[in-house]
Parts: sequence; structure tokens; C-alpha cells
Amino acid sequence: MVVRFLIGLWMAGFVVCCDFAAIAQEEGDTVVVLERKRKLIDTLTYETQTGLPIAASKIYFTDSKFTFSGFGESNFVNYRGPKNTESNDLELYYTNLQRFVAYAAWKPVDWLVVYGEFFAEFLNDGSNEQEFEYLPEFFLDFLIDKKFNVRLGTHQPGIGFINNNDEPVMFFTVNRPEVERIIIPSQWIDLGLTTYGQFSDDLKWSLGVFQGLDANNLNGSTFLRRGRADALRFNFNSFLLNSKFVYTGVKDTEISASGFWTRLGDNQKIQTNDGMDRVRSNTLMLSSYIRHTHRNWTFMALGSYGRVSDTDKLYALTQDSPLGPQVLGAEVYGAYGEVSYDILPALGWVKKSNNDKDNVLVKRNEFALPIFARVERLNTHAGVHESLQDRDRAQTNLTTLTVGANFNPRRNIVIKSNYQFRWNDEPLIDIGEYEGNRFEFGLGFIF
Repeated sequence: MVVRFLIGLWMAGFVVCCDFAAIAQEEGDTVVVLERKRKLIDTLTYETQTGLPIAASKIYFTDSKFTFSGFGESNFVNYRGPKNTESNDLELYYTNLQRFVAYAAWKPVDWLVVYGEFFAEFLNDGSNEQEFEYLPEFFLDFLIDKKFNVRLGTHQPGIGFINNNDEPVMFFTVNRPEVERIIIPSQWIDLGLTTYGQFSDDLKWSLGVFQGLDANNLNGSTFLRRGRADALRFNFNSFLLNSKFVYTGVKDTEISASGFWTRLGDNQKIQTNDGMDRVRSNTLMLSSYIRHTHRNWTFMALGSYGRVSDTDKLYALTQDSPLGPQVLGAEVYGAYGEVSYDILPALGWVKKSNNDKDNVLVKRNEFALPIFARVERLNTHAGVHESLQDRDRAQTNLTTLTVGANFNPRRNIVIKSNYQFRWNDEPLIDIGEYEGNRFEFGLGFIF
């Protein structure tokens, strides 16, 4: 039942996207229909507002008072050897995924955006596990000035690349990079307040304060990922400071630096030989990336580094957690480099003439066939507290090579396929073997 509901929702978004485009192309359309198309569907400018991906940014780059947009994904993963399930996080080892996200935004006056999002996904690991998740998001955006604006509500912190660019046409692999799933906690929505703006046309900034991460639910093999607690919990016993800068002053290049600081376990206590001791584990995460395009080439490199103090206290704090006591890395790192090349021009592909008609699923001028390769390196336990060196732990000490291709029949639709070679230096605890490689296939769209 859940599967049918989610697939139906996913297909509904796809059909709505295509139907409005098709209706507006027929001869004899009324002005009302054309206006409807312009406002609801065909207003993607492929520009992004600070902290938001393409489809979610639609309201900021149109004259419309209301916009409806979103994206869908359908992914399949085939495992070519032992599967790593130590994370206890189905999104990291699923077999099938169906995801649909809908955005609705209203701009009653020029200085205010009322924004709502509904996120739904269904994941399963064959017949072993299945999970249905849904998450609402709501915020108010006060557009005060180009240099200073305020966003209040549940929204995404600015960290790394993917967390603010998570729509499927914005990255090449079927799944997000491992560094941005395991070291940087992507798909992270939290309750907070963010100020943002532009120092100049080339330099964007943001500074926000959010609820702190939930230390009770951590898993050592995925660092802080499971600390992304319910965004609607309204718990400010701890807090998280986050900042991000994006510079675009070099032609066809985007350079970014971001980071956050928080105290894990703040205002919680553990039992020690000297009585009750407060947990205040200072946690810092830094990330930077550079992304450059040149003709049919795209190059990207990203690095991240994290530090956590008092991981011995966090070990004691998680004694009674469902996963048992967790050895968290005192130091972690992750990095990747990626290159892609659109091979269609090299194959002699000729763009259509302006007199040819486009299909609702195909736009010949937007055809693209990029092939890509990505190398990643990450370690969740680059440093370990001296008192925890001999404790059992699930560790991700991983190198990957991912090669694949995308096909874009339109700019807002993508079909993806890739093969990922995985070399984890730590054997799987349950079976003593090393995890296998993966073949991944997926498709996605935005509207």
C-alpha cells in the first residue's frame, strides 16, 4: 500500500510536469492555459537562491505570487558482494528507493516568501527491511535587502555541496557522494534561523543557528549522520552555529567554504566515579569545494574535516542507546575529486533547428550525455580517544572509484547509471569479510 501510494505520488508529479508543458504547446490554447504553464511549471530559470536547489528556488526568480515545484527519484542498487549494514541506516544500503518532494511557495508581498515542502520516500532492502519516511518543511523568508535577509523555520543548514543542491539533476551519481552522506550529514533539515545575503555580486554569505544534533542516536561508522534528529522536536537545550560562503568571481567557477560548531550531549549527564558529570563535547566540521566548467567539461573537488572532543563521555552517554555504546571518531576526514565530459558533441550530435517540435519528454537542444569518474577517500576514525582504542567499533575507512554516465533528454530529466568500486580497509564485524562493489541505476526529474 505504501509503495503504491509513493509511486503514485511520484508519477503524479511527473505527469503534471509533462501535461502542463504539452497542453501549453497545442494550437489554440487560451491565454489562461499559457499563463498557467508559465507560473506553475515552465518557470525554471536554473538559478539558485542561497541554501536552496534549483526547483526549490523557483519563487525567487519569477513574477508569480505562487509556484508549485519539486522533484522525483527512482533508484536501484545491485550489490556485487557482501553488503555493509553496520550503519543501521537503510538509506546507505537499500536495494530500491522511491522519492518524491513537492514545494509550494507563496509571495504575498515582495519582501516575504512563505515556503512549504513535503518530502516522502520509500526504501527497501529486498524483503529484509523496508522503510517509509515523510517530512514536512516550512519556513518564512524575509527579503529585506540584497545584502541581508532572514529565513526562519525548518530548512537546510549550509554545509558542503549536496545538502543545498540535492535535486537529482545537480549531481552525476545515482546516490550522493559517500563523503557527503557519511562525513557531511546530507539531507539534513533542522529548525533554526539563518541570515544571508551578498557582500557583492560574486560573494554570497549565510550565518545560521539551529537546534543541536542528537548525541544519543549516533553511530560511529557514520559519524554525525544519525544525529540529524526530528526537525520538529523544538529542543534548544543545545544549539548549532553554521556559516557558508560562496564565491563566483572566477569565470565558470564556484568556490565555497562552510562549517558548523556545536556541543554534542550538551545539558546531559553521565555517571562517573566522581558522581554525575556533564557532557559538553565540542564538535567542529569544516568543508570546502571548488566546481569549474569549461565547455563540455566539469571538474569538482571537495574536502571536509571534523573534530570531536570528549568522545569517551559520548561512549558512556550512548551505553543505553538502541545500537549500544558508540566509539565516535575524535578526528574524521573525507574528500573527493570528480571529472565529467559530455561526449555528445564528440559523437557528431547536431542540435535541432528552431522549426522542429519538441516532445514533452525530449528537448533536442538540451540533450546531454556526460560520462564521469569520481574518486573518494574518507575515514570516520582518523583519530580515536586513547581510552577507546581497544573498544569494538564499526569504522568506515573507505576508498571508492565511481564511473558512469548520465543521459539528459531534457535539462530537467536525467537517467543515470554507474558502477562503484569500494575498498573498505575495515572488515565487516558480523562476517569478517570486506564489503563488495555496487551497480546503481536511477532516474530523476525536477519541475
